[in-house]
Amino acid sequence: MTGPRLVAARQLPEVADVLAAGRAIAVPGVGGYQLAVRHNLRDAVAMLQERCPATAEAGLQIAVGRRSQATELTPHWSRETSQLTDRMWPGPLTVIVPARADECLPSQPRDRVVHLTMPAWRPLRVLCRQNGPLVVMALRRADGEPLVTAEEVHAHLTDEDVALVVDGGRRRGPGSTVVDCTLSPPRVHRVGALPESYVEAALLMGARRRGWFTRRGDPGVS
Repeated sequence: MTGPRLVAARQLPEVADVLAAGRAIAVPGVGGYQLAVRHNLRDAVAMLQERCPATAEAGLQIAVGRRSQATELTPHWSRETSQLTDRMWPGPLTVIVPARADECLPSQPRDRVVHLTMPAWRPLRVLCRQNGPLVVMALRRADGEPLVTAEEVHAHLTDEDVALVVDGGRRRGPGSTVVDCTLSPPRVHRVGALPESYVEAALLMGARRRGWFTRRGDPGVS
């Protein structure tokens, strides 16, 4: 067995062919590299869940290329979720929303959730736009530290684990900030690259904007 093949971001058509065949790829993420498979290929998603059972327990993490892809994956996209994603996507923000129980996702109970993100790295967004959302999972060494370069991924995995690695340079840094949008108001679940104050400010700005429109729209209010 050998390591997975390294490819450049400009080779996206080849990457798309590998994903369509149900194989996993490694791509840059927030704070390190991550495995990715097509979200609507059940066997590929099951392979990722088998590799890391915690992924299935916590809820699938899915990368999208545009907001319409995100809203199709949940039965409830709240105004507060829009306030956050309008200001912080693409970027290191992950929102937790209810999972839609339909053909778009692997079979799971209706009360499960999905973790949605829109990557800051443009080639990955393009890949998601052209080929559909991708289920992603962070790649880590045995000591729990992330794999932060394509060369590290190549050294730690075999071509049976992952077909190819898309080289996006070094990706060291804090992970994504995770906000639970199944709650109202949303609550920061984990602080990462975005400070909690950014989340609070985005929600406050949205609340103030709603209040302004309400006052201006009320009959008899000048």
